[in-house]
Amino acid sequence: MISRKDAVTLASRTLAVLLTVWALADLSYLPGRLHSFLHYGTPSSTAATQYLRHYYLIEVGFLVTRVIGYSLMARWLFKGGLEIEELLLPEPEENAAGN
Repeated sequence: MISRKDAVTLASRTLAVLLTVWALADLSYLPGRLHSFLHYGTPSSTAATQYLRHYYLIEVGFLVTRVIGYSLMARWLFKGGLEIEELLLPEPEENAAGN
């Protein structure tokens, strides 16, 4: 039978690998989004160009934020520790009524 600590380690590292894959998948979209942003990044007077410049700026910003967030969460989960153990497999609480 697998111990509690081993189960938490296995689960946390599996989640860390999953988050790393998501971060790498999102990172693969960055060149195309940056190219689109830079294409529309030059100042222009048309409303459509201004809209697309802002659209791609927001998209690149959230993409970078998502990659950084996934990477930090993956690192935190991979390191493990008491916080991760309590998050993934908390100790059963004793019933206050004594049952």
